[in-house]
Amino acid sequence: MIKIIFFLFATLTYGQSLKNYQNLVDRSDNLIFNYEFDKALDLLNSAIENHRERPEAFLILSKIYLWYYLGSSNPSDLKLFNDYSDSVVAKCGNIIDDKKDINILYLLGNIYKYKAMMSAANSNSLDAFWATKTSVGYYEDVLDIDSTYYSAQGGIGIFEYALTFVPSFFSWALTFTGLSANDNSGFEHVKQAYQKGKKDKIEMQFHLSKLYDEYLADYRKSINLLDELIEDFPKNNILVYQRAIEYIKSENLNKAKIDLENVIKNGHPKFAQTISYSKFLLGDVYFRQNNFEKALDYYQQFLQTSKTIDYTGIASLRAAICNHFLDNTNEYRKYMVLASNGNQDIEEDSYAKDLSLRFLENGLSKDWENQIKIENYYLSGNNKKVIDSVNEIIDSVKDQEVKSLLLNFKSSSLIEQNNFKEAKSIANNLKKYDLQSSFWIKPMAYVNLAKISLAEKNYAAVKQYIKAASDINNYRRKNLIKSYINNIKLSIKGK
Repeated sequence: MIKIIFFLFATLTYGQSLKNYQNLVDRSDNLIFNYEFDKALDLLNSAIENHRERPEAFLILSKIYLWYYLGSSNPSDLKLFNDYSDSVVAKCGNIIDDKKDINILYLLGNIYKYKAMMSAANSNSLDAFWATKTSVGYYEDVLDIDSTYYSAQGGIGIFEYALTFVPSFFSWALTFTGLSANDNSGFEHVKQAYQKGKKDKIEMQFHLSKLYDEYLADYRKSINLLDELIEDFPKNNILVYQRAIEYIKSENLNKAKIDLENVIKNGHPKFAQTISYSKFLLGDVYFRQNNFEKALDYYQQFLQTSKTIDYTGIASLRAAICNHFLDNTNEYRKYMVLASNGNQDIEEDSYAKDLSLRFLENGLSKDWENQIKIENYYLSGNNKKVIDSVNEIIDSVKDQEVKSLLLNFKSSSLIEQNNFKEAKSIANNLKKYDLQSSFWIKPMAYVNLAKISLAEKNYAAVKQYIKAASDINNYRRKNLIKSYINNIKLSIKGK
């Protein structure tokens, strides 16, 4: 009897101890989302002292050092991530050997998701694919036990969406690993995980905010989700930075400026690259306002502080353009040469290289000067200024590519002002243009025709136009145009 009583007492005591342990882990997870890392680390150390055999605290430590590495590329953070993530796998393995715990399987899915992210950040593509396959496998094991474990569906959804961006020369890896890429399924799974899942709600909300942007070009919904998160976690630089991106895309430049200045002023030192990118985006804000002096200052700050070549090409191109408008001839040429040195796997940097080589050979003509300023009016939401400016100069434009770009901006601006008749006429003409480089204008013309038909409730025409746009959408800006197409498809669903 005494042994039975002792066993029951020990079991109850251990159960309470585990509950206290999990409480410490949950509190630490919440703290790191508000960038209160020191407090979180104290709680995690306390949790580990009580239950060193458990993997949950080590998972949070892995997440912290993943974030640190993504924010600053410090090799010591990479080493700590590898140590902690390997420890998670080992500790989970010990528990799985004893019993098939669904939450441990989910945790394994998460840690391999983090390993995939780290491998991708270091351009270790094969390791990233295998970590992805392993992660998805564990999430599927979870769903085999409980098909309503929506958080696991969300984990799979993140990969389904991300894999749609894998370059075609890596298609063999998708086939070899048996992974599937499906942006619509990915979006729906992440959305369902956010709405119905019980774990990682914060992470799913953040991913969903990004998908509303990238998949549907619904910047307002993205901002709403980020607003909620920032209200709870105001010190989180990444959330504020991401909202600034959405403000820029939704043409609310003044709000974007406030958020970016906040990140630059109050940014956590472990996230130096986020601060650097914020300087680049602040340069873009001023560039779109045709304030070339201030834009140049922030582009230079970005180029001096960035630890990666990503976006240095487009920043250098725009810095060169700023110098052109400021009559700094030598600086113009220097930055125009540097514009070829960005990451050519990034669309913006690839574009910067092509355009800079053209400008170095032919100069930056008056037509292109006008195009740059008018595009900035368009990107800042000044539709009336776009229309008036294009009307004023269009007959004198000699460069056919510039003319097609200007007419595209005018057509899009007319749609925003509900002037569908003229917008339709321009879009129909743009379909027939013999373009030499800006080939994306043709699928964009079909998108604009679809928008007009949607406003006119001509759903049959909408379907024809979005099919036509999809069929030829294989050029620069294809991801942006695809998001417009997806948004229109959603609008006519069931009609």
